[in-house]
Amino acid sequence: MDGESLTYQLLRLVHAMDDATNTGIQDVMAELGLTHALADALWQLDPTAPAPSMRQMAARLHCDPSTVTFLADRLEQLSYVHRAPAPGDRRTKALHLTEQGHLARRQLVDAAMKHTPIAQLTVTEQRRLHGLLTKAMTDGRKVTSPHEVLNAPPENPEQSA
Repeated sequence: MDGESLTYQLLRLVHAMDDATNTGIQDVMAELGLTHALADALWQLDPTAPAPSMRQMAARLHCDPSTVTFLADRLEQLSYVHRAPAPGDRRTKALHLTEQGHLARRQLVDAAMKHTPIAQLTVTEQRRLHGLLTKAMTDGRKVTSPHEVLNAPPENPEQSA
């Protein structure tokens, strides 16, 4: 492949797909008052999963907890989230989507699903790609669901700070 490994070519394609998807949702992000970092934080707030703690959000976003505090402040100003004590540890705050947050997240997800190059693939091709990406992301670990793969903490949390 012109002197570049297949792995490198695949990584370039993954980055190009991410860029194309981000470009496709810029208008929705602007309409919702979101920067890329805020959109990523909103995206990570899965309404079907328990509300994450600030520390869990930092692990998901691969950033320092102080950065999550800044993002949470801004998302609260936009009325997309509210912070509340986490179940089992009142000293820890969890991020909860508000009704407006659910709607904004849905708009963001809908736009991303429409404006990603993956949308051009057939359902069969998407399933095949899903299986391959899940296999690549499990790294030999036993996982029970894609949610587990997507929300796994980084291998070394110190590297994400």
